[in-house]
Amino acid sequence: MKRFALSLVIAAALAQTAMAQSDGLGQALPASPDNANITAVDSVLELYDLGGLSGSVLAKYAKARVGDAPYTGRGRHDSEIYRALSPSVVIIVTDTSLGSGSYIGLGDSILTNWHVVKGFNKVALLFKPTTEGAKPSEADIEIADVVKVDPTRDLALLHISATPRDLKPIALGSEADIQVGADVHAIGHPTGEAWTYTKGFVSQYRKDYPWKDEEGNHKASVIQTQTPINPGNSGGPLLSDDGKLIGVNTFKAKGEALNFAVSIADVQAFLGKEGQTIAKAPVACKTKKIYEGRDRKNVALLVQYDTNCDGKVDYSFVTPDDISKPIAAYVDTNFDGKADISIEDRNRDQKWDISFHDTDYDGQVDLVGYHADGKLTPTRLERYLPGVKY
Repeated sequence: MKRFALSLVIAAALAQTAMAQSDGLGQALPASPDNANITAVDSVLELYDLGGLSGSVLAKYAKARVGDAPYTGRGRHDSEIYRALSPSVVIIVTDTSLGSGSYIGLGDSILTNWHVVKGFNKVALLFKPTTEGAKPSEADIEIADVVKVDPTRDLALLHISATPRDLKPIALGSEADIQVGADVHAIGHPTGEAWTYTKGFVSQYRKDYPWKDEEGNHKASVIQTQTPINPGNSGGPLLSDDGKLIGVNTFKAKGEALNFAVSIADVQAFLGKEGQTIAKAPVACKTKKIYEGRDRKNVALLVQYDTNCDGKVDYSFVTPDDISKPIAAYVDTNFDGKADISIEDRNRDQKWDISFHDTDYDGQVDLVGYHADGKLTPTRLERYLPGVKY
């Protein structure tokens, strides 16, 4: 199992009602009786998994590249489009890429390019801060699932459990909105310059257009425009003059002002098409239950698992007899016999509430995780601040 820790360095904290229960980090996993034996029962244990996202690149951009770029609009109408729709354009970050995406509603979905999220089941999203020009805080960062892809059209759909605030979805246009010579607008994050606005016009509409890049061969109906598309713009919206999404900014060709966006016709076909959903990566080995019974101190029910087939415990679930104490899970992600993640079900409703993460294995808490969906993997991670109540 890989090490999945989203190392965010954005400073802020949210007051909660209890002190962090972090004593278990850096300590040996809860012990079973000396005579415990490996059981023959296979498990369908939910594994802690961030889908390949480590966050090292996210940390870099969160520190240096998240302020708003200067606005380059041409008039009041342009400014209104930017002001209304830029909050619905997100930064998408993986360990290998940075791109843009459009919040389109449809059950909290984000539309982007396939090449932006290729190889990842989960990605990090940075939403625009409510204050223009401010850097995102931890409240502006979410983890999204990649739920659908179309490599041929170079499109992908992401899903988040909830948006960090009320957002206006970008309305989807139609093929009839694509008019040669009409003004179009783009919002994205070229080369990391966040929330940059540009304006141009439709140069041509080219149906069933083939192109090739380092990811392979593609084919889709595309909108040719002289609106600049640079690395970081990929996946962002190409907007009509009335603010509708008519394309997904995708690639540029050699030559002057040759930029292309996958058309809304292909977007609509992609959204309505069944199949090509993302399957979870197969687990390298089958998780085994090591022990189920009383803990060594005889004060809790203890269930232990081996997830990497080395015959040793790396997941432990503890249910104390004292009902005032939370049910807890302890995870050893680097298989050194010590817990580096602890997760709590504080009200014992069989849904996980909060977690604490030691990302550098020094026995100290670095991150706090929040579990909006009650699952083992957090939906949001924040920097841990000592002394703050969680």
